[in-house]
Amino acid sequence: MGFASCGKNQLFLVMIFHMNIVHFLLKAIPYVLSIAGGVFVFYFSQKYLHDPSWIDLTNNISASLLAIPLVFLFYDYSNFLITRRMKRNQHANIVNQVDSFLFKILGQMKNIIQIPRIEVPMQDLNLNYKKIDLDIKYIRALKRELEAMEDLLYKSDKIEILDPQHTQILSFIVQELNQILNEVKFHNSPREIARYIETTLSMIDDWFYVTGYTTRAQQRKKKE
Repeated sequence: MGFASCGKNQLFLVMIFHMNIVHFLLKAIPYVLSIAGGVFVFYFSQKYLHDPSWIDLTNNISASLLAIPLVFLFYDYSNFLITRRMKRNQHANIVNQVDSFLFKILGQMKNIIQIPRIEVPMQDLNLNYKKIDLDIKYIRALKRELEAMEDLLYKSDKIEILDPQHTQILSFIVQELNQILNEVKFHNSPREIARYIETTLSMIDDWFYVTGYTTRAQQRKKKE
């Protein structure tokens, strides 16, 4: 996660911001045209029409053109509030599920690197590749958690719930875990496996940092 990665993240967020602005402007065009049409019809009737029946007709048309955008804006705003609340709940639920998967993965990592405990935020683990225990039961458990997290990541990506930064970190974690499993399967080099584990642990620590795990844990304790 160096300067190049940070630069890519910033560029990606700027692109998303511009895309949202363009989307908003395109969506606003019908409303602006309707309001402009209502104002024009009202101005035209007041300036150029003299028959009261025609003036009433154009005034009704003008009022309709002005009212329609307000009705749709009210509907869109109400729908936005409902959707935002629903997505917020979905986001919190997915983040909690990811936390659960990651803690299970950390449990297997603890067994593999043979240390008594892994705390969040993580301290210096003093990882020694010569002491790595690649017992098949740990590897199988790691693979099960990875597959479950990949499935969750795929589903959350389809409904666009997680933030781009969160999705990117999880993608890196999945990538490093796959590197560990592939290394165990094809080369089984403890030194390389230790390197992938260090990177994975660093990424997991990043996840808990950017999602505010400490704050969320405190809030859960208050609710309990």
